[in-house]
Amino acid sequence: MYTLLTYTSQQHVFFGDMVQFGSRHAHYFFENNFSSLWLPNSLDSGHPPVFGMYMALCWKIFGKSLVVSHWSMFPFLVLIAIALPRLISNFISSANIIFICLLFFFEPTLFSQSSLTSPDIILVAFFLWALVLYKEEKYLWLSIMLVPMSFISLRGMMVLFSLFIAILIHQKKINKKVILTFVPAVGICFYWLFRHYQLFGWIGFHSDSPWASSFQTVGLKQISYNLFLMIWRWVDFGRIAFWCIALIFAIVQIRKHDKLSEKQQFPIILLFTLGFVFTANTIFADGLIGHRYYMPIYIIGLIITLQLIEKYSKKRRTGIQVVIFIAFMIGAKYVYPSKIAMGWDATPAHRPYYSLRADAIQYLNEKNISLQDVGAGFPNIDSRETLELNGDTSSFQSYANKNIKYILWSNIFNYPDELQDSLATRKVLFEKEKNGVFMKVIQL
Repeated sequence: MYTLLTYTSQQHVFFGDMVQFGSRHAHYFFENNFSSLWLPNSLDSGHPPVFGMYMALCWKIFGKSLVVSHWSMFPFLVLIAIALPRLISNFISSANIIFICLLFFFEPTLFSQSSLTSPDIILVAFFLWALVLYKEEKYLWLSIMLVPMSFISLRGMMVLFSLFIAILIHQKKINKKVILTFVPAVGICFYWLFRHYQLFGWIGFHSDSPWASSFQTVGLKQISYNLFLMIWRWVDFGRIAFWCIALIFAIVQIRKHDKLSEKQQFPIILLFTLGFVFTANTIFADGLIGHRYYMPIYIIGLIITLQLIEKYSKKRRTGIQVVIFIAFMIGAKYVYPSKIAMGWDATPAHRPYYSLRADAIQYLNEKNISLQDVGAGFPNIDSRETLELNGDTSSFQSYANKNIKYILWSNIFNYPDELQDSLATRKVLFEKEKNGVFMKVIQL
């Protein structure tokens, strides 16, 4: 299934934040031949740049192309595919392993990210293996897996901290073996953060960063809104089904005074530590609430749900699993109205974008309209070389550029409401729509 997903995605241009992590960073290391292992401030978003290095290395070995970029993710998808059955058999006793593996495969955000060149997929792959190895008490291998899991991004470091606290709580004591297991990953991460601060004077973001506004602290009103937004992200794209099921069966278990089984304890502890750490690191800032950031929480939440129903009959378990599957299928398809921002890179609903974008560019070429005269929005304002790896340095302009004569309008682009209102009255030169995603060329 992951082979088929990669094959059908291998010509897709870089999308969402993967433009930054998968292409801009990789271009820097590729073009400078790894002469520096540090990104310039204009590209540095605070994460260890290992993903960009990995992508650039793949280009050096196999050639720079979209096909190579997408297939470079395949080893990590294989790690996920191998980890899932072991994870399920370790945490869920009465499991229909094949069907439950499909539930994880079709979880909308994990599915969407699996089709992209995403560092979060690497985080998920090693996170799953960390869970398996902890359950199987293979601490040496766990120590090895924690290094790439934590060092792939700052979120990986958050997961590392959450996992460490959860294990200490689960074991109810300070275990020397556990502490030693985490020492390599913690040491590498701390050294990198220290060295980064020593060289550049900041960690996470700096005042001149293009992403600085996302890290600005907010007031109580915005914190309340962020909390609402975070819960929305957790339940979005059909996930509300398994969270509601988990809540119902948790209440039933509490009312029956049933104690948590040994297998239930650790996932519940980990859910709370992940939830606390991610909440504390996101709701106090202006723009850090993203669907893909919470994938470890979705995975643990689904495991807990499946654990809560395993004491019931096979027929009832299967019925509930089918309900979750249907919810995922529906959630993966729906598209919000264009004035409601979606986490497009976290849903398969974005997939028509690639062919619609190609059709719009073909139309512009046929009409001899230069991209320099056409405005667009993120993630379509980098050069075609950056997005398509085709050597073409031409690019769309920002929709805010006052010199543009046309504008490319799609609900993929988060245009301001007032701009969308004004575009609705303009002349439409080109228009296509597929499965809720539209693409228009508007004459200004």
